[in-house]
Amino acid sequence: TRDEQESTESTEKVDNTDTVAKKAIESQMRPLQDYTTRVSFDPKLDEELYLVGVGVRKKSILSVYAVSMYSSIDVIEKLSHLQSGKHHRQDASRSLGMAARTFGPSASMTTFVLEMVYSVGAEKIAGAIADGVKPRYIGAPSDVNALESLIIDGVNRKGGTASKGTVFRFDCSESGVSVTVDGTLQGMANFEGIGSAFVDVFMDNNAVSTSLVESCLNTWVGVSLGLY
Repeated sequence: TRDEQESTESTEKVDNTDTVAKKAIESQMRPLQDYTTRVSFDPKLDEELYLVGVGVRKKSILSVYAVSMYSSIDVIEKLSHLQSGKHHRQDASRSLGMAARTFGPSASMTTFVLEMVYSVGAEKIAGAIADGVKPRYIGAPSDVNALESLIIDGVNRKGGTASKGTVFRFDCSESGVSVTVDGTLQGMANFEGIGSAFVDVFMDNNAVSTSLVESCLNTWVGVSLGLY
């Protein structure tokens, strides 16, 4: 029927636009290096996740870890449509945080990769991450404790210390947060809302790494993808 034909043509048009956007973004992807720690991150992970920005987590003057955020083509495309310039910075930062924490069919996951540049004990690094999640999560405190335990278990399996060079990966989704330590999956804190809360640790107004937020904005806001 005519309606079915129009529906098919509309779907094909959307698919074609997505393909063009993907190619345009992939053509501009490159490794990014955190200025402070000199740690570099690959431009793409294995699940169609693309590098949005990099930064550093500091305590006082001490750099603890370099951090990167990976997300979908959809998130990067949204950033590219935002207006650049200092007068639009606050709105762009808010839009970035909302896009990264909102999960759906076209943006099902936001991932943070952390590489330690300072050695920290299992309980200390896990506690610091959990302390960031707790005030941002409206669920039971025991849910955050489960996330904390996954981190502790992962570090304990490598001797109890998150030594320099240890790599954590946190995959945040609507289902929760999965934890990987040095390439070994530890498990998932499978609680609704905790994925978005984890994103907020790095993306909200009180983000623990302002340099990460700035890098995301500087890398993609207002970038021409040649789509229109």
